[in-house]
Amino acid sequence: MIEGWHEFYLLVGTSAAALTGLMFVVISISPETIAERPRSGVRAFVTPTMVFFATALAISAFMLVPHIAPAALAVVLALTGVGGLAYLVWVRGHHYWREGKLDAEDWVFFIGLPFLSYVLLLAAAIAIGGSSALGAPTLAFVTLLLLVVGIHNAWDLVIWLAQKRSKP
Repeated sequence: MIEGWHEFYLLVGTSAAALTGLMFVVISISPETIAERPRSGVRAFVTPTMVFFATALAISAFMLVPHIAPAALAVVLALTGVGGLAYLVWVRGHHYWREGKLDAEDWVFFIGLPFLSYVLLLAAAIAIGGSSALGAPTLAFVTLLLLVVGIHNAWDLVIWLAQKRSKP
């Protein structure tokens, strides 16, 4: 069921690792702009992007472990999904949305799609544990969704940093 996905996870994992490194570069370009923001805002909007890339990288790494038993893989993926959901609650992005500090697009990319990703990650883990044929494609979709959400959010960060730097 999961053997045929090797190249996919190699590509996605490599992309996630490279994008994680680029996020460090982006942050290092304007650390003073990030530092002047409230810590809770950084925690809710900047750090999750790194977490989304790291989750895609971790999933890819788990999928590339040779001879991993489906039951063990399902447990690790389920723990990752639960951890991701707990993280989203902890960073309180939804709190910022309720306060009116997020537009609809930000809600979709910082709250909605990440929540969906981690719920689907749990579903994929259950499917893989139960040997369902839907497990592998669902997991691939989740991994790509986290990567695309991270790319979108990183781009938003770059634009925001550029706007802040151009203001006197």
